[in-house]
Amino acid sequence: MRGFKRSVATLAVLLLGVGVVAAQGQPQFSGAYTLDRSQSQFPQHQRRSQPDTQAQPAQPAQRPDIKLVVQQQGTTLKVTRIIAMGSRERSETNTYVADGTDQAHRAYRGETVTRAAFDGDRLVLTRVHTMKSDAGDRTMTRQSVWTLSPDGRTLMIDTTMQGPHGDRAMKTVYVRS
Repeated sequence: MRGFKRSVATLAVLLLGVGVVAAQGQPQFSGAYTLDRSQSQFPQHQRRSQPDTQAQPAQPAQRPDIKLVVQQQGTTLKVTRIIAMGSRERSETNTYVADGTDQAHRAYRGETVTRAAFDGDRLVLTRVHTMKSDAGDRTMTRQSVWTLSPDGRTLMIDTTMQGPHGDRAMKTVYVRS
């Protein structure tokens, strides 16, 4: 009986050790980050119509300040994106469960399916939005890969978007506030 108890205790210690090592391998994204435009790369937007050659040159648009606030508990991440322009501010909060399962919810004129999963030291977020219309279904896909710098101060998000108007890619870099 003593040998059995010792074996069970040894097994419990080994399982606990494996759990601790697995938890350490998962990146910790918790924190507040501010977008660094100088390091980010945004897609070029294509105009759908020809520009008016007689028009005055447009003034450069004021760009909003963007912040991310990430609260992470295990595999659950609550991400709040705060967009501020002048005195106006709006925010959007999404919660992701990074266990690789599909999370479906109703969205504008259709349905969105989101999947989040850790891939080593990265977080991979995939969103598929299917929009219903009289002309048929349109599907747009967005995959974002989150990585942290080794010192944890810089969050890089590489995003690939695919839709009816073609593919686009962007890299956004956020610095811990």
